[in-house]
Amino acid sequence: MLGCGHGAAFVREHCNRLFAADAPVIGTDPHPDNTRAIRAYQKAGFSVASEPQETRWGRAILMERWRHR
Repeated sequence: MLGCGHGAAFVREHCNRLFAADAPVIGTDPHPDNTRAIRAYQKAGFSVASEPQETRWGRAILMERWRHR
C-alpha cells in the first residue's frame, strides 16, 4: 500500500487534532535522504524550514506546518 497517500492522510488528520487543541505550529525532522517521508509531509501541509543539518540525533531537514498561515 506504499505510494497511496495513506501516510500523508494520517499525518494531516493528526495535525488537525493538534491544531484543534490550540497548537500554533507543528514540526518534524525527517532524514534528508528519506524522500518518501518528506513528500508525505509536504502533502500533509508541511513546508521545509531549513537546509539539511546535523543534529545530535543525526542528519535532519526541519519542516513546519502552521495552524494559520
